[in-house]
Amino acid sequence: MKKYLLLLLLAGSATFAQNKPKFGVNVGGTYANIRGNKVADSNKYDLNFLVGISFEVPLSERFSFVGNVNYERKTFKNTISNNFSEDFDPIVNSSKLDIKVRLEYITLPLNLKYYVDTQKRFYVNGGPFVGVFLDSHSKVEGEKTNEDANGLFKTLDFGCNLGVGTNFKINQKNSLNLELRHNYGLSNISDVKVVNNGTVKTNSFNLIANWQFDM
Repeated sequence: MKKYLLLLLLAGSATFAQNKPKFGVNVGGTYANIRGNKVADSNKYDLNFLVGISFEVPLSERFSFVGNVNYERKTFKNTISNNFSEDFDPIVNSSKLDIKVRLEYITLPLNLKYYVDTQKRFYVNGGPFVGVFLDSHSKVEGEKTNEDANGLFKTLDFGCNLGVGTNFKINQKNSLNLELRHNYGLSNISDVKVVNNGTVKTNSFNLIANWQFDM
């Protein structure tokens, strides 16, 4: 009887050792835009980056809770007509202006992660996210504008995200995750009235490299 109890204890210890909480460092690219009204929908996606940290807490053999804290830049761009300006000269000035807007956030995705296979090579995860607005910057024809657009955006963004990824085990304690994630904003981030009672919502994709190690 003692022999079986000892084997059971050792098996439980081995299982716990394989499912330790993990800490990670994130770096990746963002591909973002806004949506919600006719003008917002005319914008185009643009590239930027994110950096941050992660933690993963196993809940069972295949399920984990995963949280991230990321500094994330969401950029979008457009080309608009220049003929609204009072000093517009159709001979001297270009009839089109290239505009780029960058929104900076601290984002906190809180996800449930499921490993598809027993080797934990592939996974899917998803859940809500909260974005805390930090700052915004805009460029016209590649030059920074002096106009303060921060008053246009609310402090918080909220939405849901869904990701798929793969895990490469480096050694007993370290691993590398590569994940493609879609972040779908659900809240109106505009702090001013939008034409035709429209909204402004975020939409972005992330390609994330995450180095993890046992805590």
